[in-house]
Amino acid sequence: MYQESLIDSLSIFIILSLIFGAILLMFEFGYRLAQFFLPNKISKTITPMATGLASLLAFILAITFSMAAAKHDTRKQLVLNEANQVGTAVLRTELLDEPYRTNSRELLKKYVNLRVVEQQSERKARVNEVIRISENIQQQLWQQATAAHHKGEPAASRLYIESLNEVIDTHTERVNKGIRGRIPASIWFTLGLLTFLTIALNGIQVGSQGQDRTLVASLPFALAFSLVLTLIVELDRPVRSIIEVSQQPLIDLRDNLNK
Repeated sequence: MYQESLIDSLSIFIILSLIFGAILLMFEFGYRLAQFFLPNKISKTITPMATGLASLLAFILAITFSMAAAKHDTRKQLVLNEANQVGTAVLRTELLDEPYRTNSRELLKKYVNLRVVEQQSERKARVNEVIRISENIQQQLWQQATAAHHKGEPAASRLYIESLNEVIDTHTERVNKGIRGRIPASIWFTLGLLTFLTIALNGIQVGSQGQDRTLVASLPFALAFSLVLTLIVELDRPVRSIIEVSQQPLIDLRDNLNK
């Protein structure tokens, strides 16, 4: 089941503000640290280390973003797979004898209507309810399928059972990859530590040159890092604020079934 974490409960704009503020603090920490030491003696020493850390951070950012984007694509594909598999199962109910045909078709219609939650504000509140009721409907569908298999033509009902099994498997995949499949905490820790070291070292580099901070350069610098990190956070969250996983395949299937 879905358990909302602190990061999931926050607005994406609050997360952006927090990351932006943290990066500015990292930069300020490095700048003031450099002012405490002898600037002219460490300026040339810091430059190659700052460049190396920045390259390493860019590498880790690329890997993390790739993981988050791949998870987003997987979630979209699973929605499409589920719509196709439920649609196939509905068609194959014609292979069942009555009353299993009508009962199974009605249960599948109820299943699709349940899976589509168009209001974004309701998704987070209803996710556990949808999972629980979906699994209950799956049990009812399986009972109908096994009863039809024993009382009717086994070869015909077997095709429907295969489709129903795919529907159940896809539900399990959506729960595990969509809700539980998150970027590991160890990667977040590594990314946070590298970000702190890189930004702080850049602050030390600026401070060691004996020049004042230039807001016109430091603010876009901090904002660029903040936007990338916020985008990764947004892609990793099961319930999004901005980047949504389209439910259109299931919506189209629901509309066709309700006709």
